[in-house]
Amino acid sequence: MTLNDIRKRSGLLIIVIGIAMLGFILTDLMSSGTSLFQKGQNMLLKIDNQEVTFTSFEKELENNINIKFSSGFGGVNITEAQRKNERDLLWDQIVEDILLEEKFNQSGVSVGNTEIWDLISGEITGNQTQLFGLFFRDQSEAGEWIQYTPDLIRDWIEMGTDNPQWPRYLFFKENEIRERQISKYSNAIKKGLFATHQDANYYYSEQTKSISGDYLYIPCNSDVAYNPSAKEINQYYKKNKRNYMNNPNREITYFMFDLVASEVDKDNILKEMSELILDKRIFNKRINQEEVDLGFMNTQNLENFINQYGDNNYTETILSKQDFNAAEFTISDNIIEPYIEKGFCRMGRIVNSQLDSITIVYLDRELYASDQTLNEIYSQVFDFINNNKKITDPIAIGKKIGINPRQVPLEKMDDIVPGLGASRQIVRWAFDEETILNETKFFDLQDKYIVAFVSNISESEFQPLQEVKNQIITDLRKSHTNQQVVEQIKTLNFNSLDELAEEFNVSVETISQLRMRSESLGDAEYNPGSVGAFFGCQKGMISEPFISKEGVFVFHKKTDNPISYPTDISRYKQLVENTYQSQVDLLLVDMLKSDKQLVDNRFNFY
Repeated sequence: MTLNDIRKRSGLLIIVIGIAMLGFILTDLMSSGTSLFQKGQNMLLKIDNQEVTFTSFEKELENNINIKFSSGFGGVNITEAQRKNERDLLWDQIVEDILLEEKFNQSGVSVGNTEIWDLISGEITGNQTQLFGLFFRDQSEAGEWIQYTPDLIRDWIEMGTDNPQWPRYLFFKENEIRERQISKYSNAIKKGLFATHQDANYYYSEQTKSISGDYLYIPCNSDVAYNPSAKEINQYYKKNKRNYMNNPNREITYFMFDLVASEVDKDNILKEMSELILDKRIFNKRINQEEVDLGFMNTQNLENFINQYGDNNYTETILSKQDFNAAEFTISDNIIEPYIEKGFCRMGRIVNSQLDSITIVYLDRELYASDQTLNEIYSQVFDFINNNKKITDPIAIGKKIGINPRQVPLEKMDDIVPGLGASRQIVRWAFDEETILNETKFFDLQDKYIVAFVSNISESEFQPLQEVKNQIITDLRKSHTNQQVVEQIKTLNFNSLDELAEEFNVSVETISQLRMRSESLGDAEYNPGSVGAFFGCQKGMISEPFISKEGVFVFHKKTDNPISYPTDISRYKQLVENTYQSQVDLLLVDMLKSDKQLVDNRFNFY
């Protein structure tokens, strides 16, 4: 193959990289940020002293999209969901690159020119990356794939910017280098992690050690007549504040006005459908005489009739005679008269009748609100907003207008509003600094009008006491009940779990081969602490009560099965080391973030 052949066939490279190539019409994202730029607020991301501007991020995003989704005709066409996915991928990559750059410099980890060339060509080690193995190949006239030789790849690269695939090549080259550098750094960390003989023994014992015995579980009653004092509630909140971490959020309340057909609209469409059934006489000006326009009952081309007058496709539906007779149809001369069903107005024609089945062809029309109905709904909503510019009692207002309000929490980067679907515009409005608490706002969501207001703002690191007070009261009641159970057990004279179980009207449960890694006892709640307490109690003795959040356990350990350690523990050392190493891939970026100041301004732009 010559260099000229490569030039001619460079378009094939779009196919071989295995990425779906679609047409894309560029959208003017920059316009949404114009006012922000005027205010000098172009910063999208900041990690310590390093900043990424919205402009540079969008430029790189557009380049990535063009590379990945460019069609052979030069266009790009992606959905909003695909665009968002690409934006999130780029965001994660940039954050990762900034965090790792310092570590690469400190460690000296790099990818040299010789290694880069080997990644591209495989000339030195034969380990050409899979991506470039696909990129640098061509098809023979017989349809067989021919792999480029290193010399041919070198000639291809020397074309440089004259090659139409040059930008795509640079994109993949940079990504391969990036992935190799990250891989080398993480592998270096993994090499420094090792498991000791003691680690392996502990892992083995945790996996194999087991006990058997009996236990009883006395669930607590949180409905007891106990009301903790304000002091107790405050003390509990302060002591357990970490349990009430808060993500900055807004709570909105909204009223939904569905744009649905009125009863008058339904009557009108039923009338229109009925008029399609019978034949009509029409005057044909071209031939200057009357003609018969066959209706739904008599048309000889039912498929064309449905295509012309219906919102559905021609389909033959077969019903059993039993189902047909059970249906609430009104039938006249093989025509099922128009009726309303699931947002459609439907009528049918029986095209075949057998002893045990009926074949029907339906003509459907979608029910929609007429212009008059839409104007009436809009007028209703307009009056509602005028009369309720601020709302503090949505329940009372909902009863007055016959629409139940819905209250939902939102986080800053949410795309979906519960009950409304994808509604990014509402989320942005809710978090806008200029949005006023309890002040109503109108939104047009195509098939519905929404009147919403921000009903609560929560910005603190912890949820406020007032929001979690009821949960704290419930927890304190449970704790109080559990403590009463423990005190009662201490006063009882019993010699077996059966006697104690009878006192509390519970049953004794038997468990065998309970392992330390278990997270609960039998059907009891998730509580690995109860498993640990069972292991820790003395064999042959009834244990002291163990208090969990939801109740009280009492154990009787009967057997404590000994551990028989293998003579060669190396296999388990390897398992522990594999666990350590997998944590590097999962937690490395999060650990690097922990000592950095990261400012995320995506909300201001997207």
